Amino acid sequence: MEVFFVPISLLRTKHKKIVLLNIKNLFMRLTCVFLGFFYFSFISAQCDHSPTIETEGNFILCPSEVTQIFTQEYDSYQWYKKSFSGTNWEIIPGETSQFLDISQGIDDLYYFNVATTLNGCSETSPEVLIDSWVFSPMVVESSGNYIFEDDLFNVCLGDSITFTIGMPYNTNIQWYKDGIPIPGENGPSITLTDIEESGVYFVEGAPAECPEYIVNPGVELPVLISDCNLNTIDISYNSKINLYPNPIYDKLVIHNKADKSLIIELYNVNGKSILKKFINKGLSELDFSRLAKGMYFAKFNTMGTEFTKIIIKK
Repeated sequence: MEVFFVPISLLRTKHKKIVLLNIKNLFMRLTCVFLGFFYFSFISAQCDHSPTIETEGNFILCPSEVTQIFTQEYDSYQWYKKSFSGTNWEIIPGETSQFLDISQGIDDLYYFNVATTLNGCSETSPEVLIDSWVFSPMVVESSGNYIFEDDLFNVCLGDSITFTIGMPYNTNIQWYKDGIPIPGENGPSITLTDIEESGVYFVEGAPAECPEYIVNPGVELPVLISDCNLNTIDISYNSKINLYPNPIYDKLVIHNKADKSLIIELYNVNGKSILKKFINKGLSELDFSRLAKGMYFAKFNTMGTEFTKIIIKK
């Protein structure tokens, strides 16, 4: 019988290789089990819904606007907000419905999101930023050939004056004369040339971004269009009659500094005579408290000399 001898070192090497192969195989199996567990855990952590925030209007609010933001229909909701420069989300107490009311001046420059639950699984929506429009005040510019004196635009017959409102107010424009809308005057400018167009004007309009935000400049534009061909006597008497306050709310004071008495006759913008009164030298009063607001013409007459002053009733 033949006997074979194998070096112990060789046996040890083979045994070591077998052990290493077994360890490697076990590690690969454990890795596969771990990856499988992680994969199925990750899949099971994903919900079947992905909430988003929507609005029927715009996420940029107009002045004084109140609107709603909302998400899709789920089992439960909780809304959160975070300031524009903040880092922490704050729960909004009591806001646990599908809809959330937001208001300009309160909620603008805030981020919002909503946590939703469906079939016991919770997901949070992406955030949205609520912003708002800010507009400069309405400004009305005047152009043409006129003299502005004593809060009155004086235009000579044959000349004209044009009023134009500045941007961004280019929508829902309406010009008014003596408190009454002027039919067809819905553009950014209006031009006046005739005596019959004398009156008190104002305008309102809105920016295109917020067509319901209708504003006015806060000032009235009194215009007197008249024949400027006064003689020297007319101008002399005109400068000696002072009316104050003007504009007026109730009583008008007439200071006659001329050396003669005068007759004053008051007309409205339609040419209708309102009253006629004899004015002595010195101080006199006229009661405007019962008259409608608007522009009135005071025609003064003394021995055939006539001149007219305008009075604004507020």
